[in-house]
Amino acid sequence: MSPPSREEIEAGEQAERLFRDFCDKFGITYVYLDQSSFNKSSRLVRENAARPDFLVMEPHKMPFFVDVKAHKFSKPTGDAFYFLGDTKYQAVFLSVARDFLPLRRFQTFVGIPVWFALFERSGSGVRPEEMHIAPVNALNDFLRGQPMWEFMQVPLECCTTINLKKGGALVYDVDESKIGKFVTLLDKYLEERGWKG
Repeated sequence: MSPPSREEIEAGEQAERLFRDFCDKFGITYVYLDQSSFNKSSRLVRENAARPDFLVMEPHKMPFFVDVKAHKFSKPTGDAFYFLGDTKYQAVFLSVARDFLPLRRFQTFVGIPVWFALFERSGSGVRPEEMHIAPVNALNDFLRGQPMWEFMQVPLECCTTINLKKGGALVYDVDESKIGKFVTLLDKYLEERGWKG
C-alpha cells in the first residue's frame, strides 16, 4: 500500500477544513482528533485500525466518528466512475486496505459508529459545494462475497449528499432497500463471473 501523494494530502486537508467549517456554520458540535501516531493506543496500532478525524456529538443522539476523505469521482480521461460500469449509477471507489478496513476495525474496537464524509477531489483541491455521507455499517455489504479487489465500489445513491452552502443536519437518510438493490446487483455481477462461492 503506497503512501498518499502530496496532492492527496493537500486535498484531504482542504476536505477536513470544509467539514469543520460546515459544522461550525450549522452548529454541529465536534472534537477534532489529532492524527499523530503517539496518541493512539498500542492495540489500535497493532491491529492496523485507523483513527477517524472527528467525533460528532449532538443533543439527544448517540455520538459518532467521522472520517473525512477526498477521492476522485472520475478517471483521468474525465469519465465518471460508475458502479459495476453501469452509467446509470455514479460511484466512488474506496481503497479496501487503506480506507475501509482500518475504520471498520476501529469501529469494532470502540463500539461507536464511524461514518465517511466523502469529498470529490480534483488535483490537490476538492469540490467545495457538497459532501457525501455514509456509515461504515451501510457500506459493509459491498465488501462481502467479493473477490479480493483493491477497491470497493460505493454508489453515490447509497450516500446522503449534503449541500455545504445550504447546510442542515448531519444525517444519513438512505433507505435500506436502496442499498439492498445495489448489493443484489453486485451479487448478480459476481455470480455471472463465477466469483461468488
